[in-house]
Amino acid sequence: TTTLVAFSPLLFWPGIMGEFMSYLPLTLIVTLSSSLFVAMVINPALASIFIKVKDGASRHRSTEEVVQAGESPVEIKGVLLTAYDKLLRVSLRHRVVVLAAAGLLLVFFILLWLLLVGIEKPVELFPEIDPPSMYVNVDMPEGANIEYSDAILKQIETLVFGAAQEEVFSPKGTLDEIYYGAAVMKEHRMATGQDFKGPSNIPNVEHVYSKAVASEAATSAFEDRAANHVGVQFLDFNERVESSRKTLAEIRRRVKDVPGAKITVKSADEGPPTGAPINIEISGDDYRVLGKMAREIRGELEKMPHVEDIRDDFVEGSPSVRVKIDRQRAALFGLSTGNIGYALKAGYNGLVVSTYREGGDDYDITVQLSDPDRRVTDILRELLLPTPAGKLVPLTSIATIGFAGNIGTIMHIDSERVVTVKANVEDVPGPVARQAAEKELEKLQLPPGYKVKFTGEFEFQKESEEFLSQAFLIALLMIFLVLVTQFNSVSQPFIIMSAVLLSLGGAFLGLTTIDSPFGIIMTGVGVISLAGVVVNNGIVLIDYINKLRERGMDVVEAVIAGGATRLRPVLLTAITTILGLLPMVTGVSYDFHEMAMSWSSESSQWWRSMAIVVIYGLMVATFLTLVVVPSFYSLLYDMGQETGAFFRRLGKLYWRPYEIITGKRGEYQDD
Repeated sequence: TTTLVAFSPLLFWPGIMGEFMSYLPLTLIVTLSSSLFVAMVINPALASIFIKVKDGASRHRSTEEVVQAGESPVEIKGVLLTAYDKLLRVSLRHRVVVLAAAGLLLVFFILLWLLLVGIEKPVELFPEIDPPSMYVNVDMPEGANIEYSDAILKQIETLVFGAAQEEVFSPKGTLDEIYYGAAVMKEHRMATGQDFKGPSNIPNVEHVYSKAVASEAATSAFEDRAANHVGVQFLDFNERVESSRKTLAEIRRRVKDVPGAKITVKSADEGPPTGAPINIEISGDDYRVLGKMAREIRGELEKMPHVEDIRDDFVEGSPSVRVKIDRQRAALFGLSTGNIGYALKAGYNGLVVSTYREGGDDYDITVQLSDPDRRVTDILRELLLPTPAGKLVPLTSIATIGFAGNIGTIMHIDSERVVTVKANVEDVPGPVARQAAEKELEKLQLPPGYKVKFTGEFEFQKESEEFLSQAFLIALLMIFLVLVTQFNSVSQPFIIMSAVLLSLGGAFLGLTTIDSPFGIIMTGVGVISLAGVVVNNGIVLIDYINKLRERGMDVVEAVIAGGATRLRPVLLTAITTILGLLPMVTGVSYDFHEMAMSWSSESSQWWRSMAIVVIYGLMVATFLTLVVVPSFYSLLYDMGQETGAFFRRLGKLYWRPYEIITGKRGEYQDD
C-alpha cells in the first residue's frame, strides 16, 4: 500500500511531461494492485492445495493458539547472524552516536556529490543520450535559388564524407569532381566486429543524404530538419565504436566554416518536445529594434563556452524590386494601378490563355516572360504596356524602378511581437549554461518597453521541479498516514520515515558514482520510487518487534531478536530489487526478438540515473533499517518511558496539596 500511494501523485503530472511519463506510475500501480490481489486471494487458495502438514504435527489448532504462538525468533548462529547480533548490541549501547553518524553520513554524501559533480553540473532536465541521427541545417541567403542551395549542400556533404576544407573551399577541379571523389564508400568495422562500408571516414556514419529546395519554400532553421539540410544517420547503438555525441561534435567542427549560408547542427530529438536548452524570447513593438537586440544577445552567447549553433528567427528583409507608379501620368494614358499590376503579374507569374488536350490529359498553355528575362530587372525598362486607346506605353514613362528590402516574417506570441534566439549546449547540462547566460544578459541595457524572457526547456524544468517537489511531499504524507493507521502510533511511523530521509544520501552517492547531475525528471522519479520501496523493510522489522514485545519480551531483546529474524527477508528484498534494476544501469539484457544476449541498450541511457538512485538508496536504506531503525526504536522507547515518569512525578506534585488538605488521593495513575 505504501508503494502504491507513493506513485499515486505522479498520475496527476500536468503538461507534456505528464503525457510522456504518466505510463510509468500507471503501469506500476496496476501491476502492484494485481500483485496484492494475487497475494491475498490466489496464493492462500494455492497454499491450501499444495502445502502439506508434516507427520505428527497437530492439524486442529485453534486460530487463537496459532496467533498466540506466532513466529518464533530465529536462533543466533552462523557468521552473518552472529556478526549482526554483535553490531546491533554495540549500536544499542551507543544509540545517539549511531543516529548522529547516520545524519553526518547523509550530509557527507550530499557534499561529496556537490564537490565532485554538483558544482560543475548540478541539474539537468533529461539525461543526455547518444542521438540516433543528426541534421546539418542550412539557412540560405534571401533570394538564393535551388542551384545555389545545392552547391552549398554539396560542400557540406563533401566535408562529412571526409574531404579536407582546403580541398573543398579552394578546389583544384570542379565541385562535382571533388564531391563524387569523396563519396566513395569506406571500409569500417563495427563494435560487434562486423565489417561494413560507409560513406564517411567516420566509422559511426551509416547513411548521408541532403535536401535542397528553393528559398521560397524554406522553413525555419528552428526545426529539427530545415528545408535545406544534410541528414546523417548513425549506426545502431550496439554497433557504434564511439559515442555518437563525439561524431556529432566532429561533424560540427568540419562544417562550421562553410561560407555562403548560416550553418547549425541539430541532433534528432528524443523524448518529449522541450525546446532548445537556451531559448530566449525578446518582445517589444519595433521589429527592427528586436532584430538589433537579437544580434546583441547572439554576440554575448558566442563568447560563452559550451554554447553552439546560435540562431534567431529574425529575417532582415528579402531583397525586392519596387515599381513606384506615377498615378497622374498613368491616368493620362487611361491606365490604373490595377491594370499595371495585372500586366506585371502576367509577365512574371504567367497567364493561362488556353488548354491543350492530349489523350485524356489537359495541359494549361501559359504565356509569360522567358526564364532569362524573369531573372533580371532590365526587362522592366524595356516593358511596353497596352493602353485602352490601343497604343503601347513604356513602363518607365509612368513609373520609377528601384530596389528595396522588406521586413521578413513577424512572429507574435500572446499578441506581442517576438524574436527568438536559440542555442544548443555541449559538454554541460542545459540548465548550467542557461544560468550562465542569464548572468551575462543581466548586463545588457534594454530599451524601455522591451523584455527578455527565457522559455523553452527552462519552462518545462520549472514546471517539473514544482510538481515533483509537491508530489514527493504528498507521497511522504500519504505514506505517513498509512503507517499511522497500521501501527496506531505516531512515533513508530516517524522512525520508518527517518530511514526514507537518510536514504537520500545513498541516492547522491549513486549520482556521484556515475558522475551524473541531479535529473529533474528521471532522478526525481527515482527519489519518489525510493520513498515507496524503503518503508517496506522498516514495516516488516518494526511490526515483528511489536509482536515480540506483546509477548512480554524486553525491549532490547525484542529489538535484537526482531532484527535477527527479519535480517534475511530484508536482505533478500533489497538484493532482488537491486538485481532487477541492474539491467537498467548496465544495459545488459536478453533480446527476445533475436533470442540472444544484448550487451548494450539504448534505452538504459534514459533510465540509468533513476535506477542508480534506487539501487544506492536501497543499499544505504537497508543498512539504516537493520542498524539505525532498531537504535532509534529503542531510544524513542526509553525517551517515552522517561517522559511518562516525568509527567507522573509532575502529577504527584500537582495533587500533593489536595491530598494534604482532604486526605484523599489525587486523580493520577501510579504505574
